[in-house]
Amino acid sequence: MIDCHCHILPGIDDGAHTLEVALDMARAASASGIENLVCTPHHLNGVYSNSADAIRQASGDLQERLLEAGIPLRLYPGAELHLVPELPSQLLDGTALTYNDLGKAALVELPKTTVPIGAETILEQLLYRGVTPVIAHPERNQTLARRPEQLAEWIGWGCKAQLTAQSCSGDFGERMQRLCRRWLESGWVHLIASDAHRPAGRSPDTLAAGRASVAEWLGEDAATLLTRDNPRRLLIGEDLVSLAPRAAPPAKAQTRRRWLGFLRPRP
Repeated sequence: MIDCHCHILPGIDDGAHTLEVALDMARAASASGIENLVCTPHHLNGVYSNSADAIRQASGDLQERLLEAGIPLRLYPGAELHLVPELPSQLLDGTALTYNDLGKAALVELPKTTVPIGAETILEQLLYRGVTPVIAHPERNQTLARRPEQLAEWIGWGCKAQLTAQSCSGDFGERMQRLCRRWLESGWVHLIASDAHRPAGRSPDTLAAGRASVAEWLGEDAATLLTRDNPRRLLIGEDLVSLAPRAAPPAKAQTRRRWLGFLRPRP
């Protein structure tokens, strides 16, 4: 498996606080079947500011420590980017980091409760610049949970969706698990990731349980697509593959045509 969202870099955000914790997270990841992992510390969320250079350095340093410790886990640089007005310009000038520093796709996050005014404009700007927004844990945003048609619209523009493994496995409650299943069956989900912050609890090894839930609902091929094949495409700069819908989308999930549709072809 490939974990495409993990807060493993020590001492730079609310993830691993020390090198020892980071090494324990790496051991948990490797033991659970994760072979490759993207380091995605927070950036621009009002608390943490982790530039591309800082993340590259921290990822390289931690990779050396993993080699010394004999932990067979390969790290890649990335970031979890808050949707703020300065994000498009930072991605354009290289201050903010895309997946594997390729300039092709970026992991972006929303606040837990709302979709801020201007967020859609930022998404459109990224798409227009050729950067695919990967929406981190949309199931945990209260507005999108109530209005799934908004997420469907963004996916229609070319955005991608990444669910948290514990949302799928039921660790965050049965209601959220049902929501994840509906979105998966509607073909809206492209990736599953751990969003790990600790060696236990919110750990990298939760990806395996999330994958098992997807396999139970949609089959092994779908689970492999979301936890290995699509993450690998992220790391080499290729477009992600969508699941075929297996159920009608949630009610009201009709998308609106926006100006972006006239500027670039649909994916």
